[in-house]
Amino acid sequence: MMNIIKSSFCLILVSFMWVSCSKEKSLVEPEKIEASESLKNKIPKNLKIVKTEKVNLNNDLTIFICLALDEKKGEYSEYWFSSNEEIKQINKFYSESNKKWFVNIDEDPELEMLKIITEEGYIDCAFYDVDKNSFNSNVIFNFDPLIFKENNKYWGFSGDIDDIILKDKKLLTTIDNNIPDYEEKKMSINQKNLPIIYFSSDKSDLDIIEEKIGSCKFMSISEIKQKIN
Repeated sequence: MMNIIKSSFCLILVSFMWVSCSKEKSLVEPEKIEASESLKNKIPKNLKIVKTEKVNLNNDLTIFICLALDEKKGEYSEYWFSSNEEIKQINKFYSESNKKWFVNIDEDPELEMLKIITEEGYIDCAFYDVDKNSFNSNVIFNFDPLIFKENNKYWGFSGDIDDIILKDKKLLTTIDNNIPDYEEKKMSINQKNLPIIYFSSDKSDLDIIEEKIGSCKFMSISEIKQKIN
C-alpha cells in the first residue's frame, strides 16, 4: 500500500512540475517556406522538391533544409543550406518519416536537434549537437520516446508528440529501460543502454504502455550521459 501511495504521489508531483514549467512549447519545429529560385537551381534536376523549411539555431544562425525525392529510386535527399544558400550538408534516407525538432537542452545558446526516424522494423531516436560551421550533426545520445499524459505512459510515436517535458533544461527521464525490443533500435557506440525520454501530446487516441516502467526524474544531459555510458 505504501508503494502505491508513493508511486501516486510521484506521478502527481511530476504532473505538477510539468504543468508549472510548460507555459510555452520547448520544441521548435522548422518553419515551412517557399524555396527561392536560386536554391531550387542547386538541387539536381532529377529530384522532386518535397518541402523546404528553415530554423534559427540562434539569433545569428539560420539553417535552410530542403527535402527532395528521387522518385525512381524511392530515395530522399535532405539538403542543408546556410543563409547565403551554400550547401553545407546532404543526408540520404529511404523514408519520409524523418521527423525533427530543435530544442535547447544545454548551456550554449544554440538549439540542439531532436530527430526520430522510423522505418519498417527499425527506429532511430536521438539528440544531436549541430556544428555551427559545417552543420554536421553529432549524436549526444539515443533514447526511447514515451508520452506522459494524465498519469499514464504511452508509446511516443513521432506523429503524436506535441512537446518535450522539460524543466530548467532538464529532461524527464527513466534510466532503467524495461521496454522489450519490438524493433531494431539504433544506439550510439558509446552507450550501454537507452534511457527513456518523456514527451507531452495533445492527442486523445494514444497507445498505452502495458510494460512496467521504472521511476522517472528530471535530469540534465550530462547526468543522463553519466548513467548510460
